[in-house]
Amino acid sequence: MLNKAIPEEQLRSLKLLVLDSDGVSVPRGTEITEQESETLYEAHIKTFRITDEFAKLLNQLKKKILVCISSGRNLVYLQSMYEKILGGGTILQAENGNLSLIDGTIAQHFFYDEKYFQTLSAMKQDILKLPIKGIEPKQFILSCHASSELKEVYEIVKLRDKNNELKVLWNGEAFDIQKKEVSKGAGLERLMEHLNITREQTIAMGDRVNDKELLKTAGIGVSADKEALPAEYWTEGEGMPGEILARYLWDHLFSTKIL
Repeated sequence: MLNKAIPEEQLRSLKLLVLDSDGVSVPRGTEITEQESETLYEAHIKTFRITDEFAKLLNQLKKKILVCISSGRNLVYLQSMYEKILGGGTILQAENGNLSLIDGTIAQHFFYDEKYFQTLSAMKQDILKLPIKGIEPKQFILSCHASSELKEVYEIVKLRDKNNELKVLWNGEAFDIQKKEVSKGAGLERLMEHLNITREQTIAMGDRVNDKELLKTAGIGVSADKEALPAEYWTEGEGMPGEILARYLWDHLFSTKIL
């Protein structure tokens, strides 16, 4: 349930539901190991996938409203994590708004030049000298998993980022190093423009600092953790917060039992 009811007139206008991934749609708890040598690169990542029950609910819900999973993860991993709901009104937005998979087409929302990737590569070599768990493979973001927040990461970024174009986000499990202009909120703006949807027709849910712009951009923002991410609405009770919100929308919009 939610802390309070969303006005019916707002619910009736919705066309897009945006859900964060880890901590909202699937449990947190990514495990990553990585090894590099002069001639070999090896990475192993263990993460959760959407449950059959939640997938069934979303597949029913998206007959009436589009569903977008917005995540910091790369697109390949998202396709594996959410393959049970792919197609038929599902959108995957990857790497904090950088990419969207829409109707089988991948849209890149921000421009990058070679210098950007050279800078990230130099930062990566410096960060690998720190006590980190590993670096999650991504196209546009440098994501460094660690057991705790390391001040040295901020120092490396400050040293290497000569033009002050980057920002660092610590989400409790990993550092995301990316362009300042990039955010889930900016990615949602570009997605809404592509879909010809207004912010009043959008509801979004997140749980951490990298979801702040996402909730601000959406017409209705719902928090999965009211302490970490304050919002007008938040979920209460047991279960995955995204599933709680999806069931709330189903109950209030369509009033038909499906599970």
